[in-house]
Amino acid sequence: MPTDAKCGLLVGVGLVIAVAILFFQKDPEAPALAIPSAEAKPVAAVPKPEEKPLPPPPLAPIGEAPGRFVSLTK
Repeated sequence: MPTDAKCGLLVGVGLVIAVAILFFQKDPEAPALAIPSAEAKPVAAVPKPEEKPLPPPPLAPIGEAPGRFVSLTK
């Protein structure tokens, strides 16, 4: 391996380590949980609306013989 390649490899590895040290810092500690005040009011839960099942997709021809349709769902 030529000397220029060795120097380039060392400089490249050094740059990668320098970027890692500068940008990938430790996350700050999580703040303590807030204590609810005496003025806090309970929130009423909103009931979920009833969910209707979706209708199946329409049948579509996909290059089959005329008059024959294939569903796109399983």
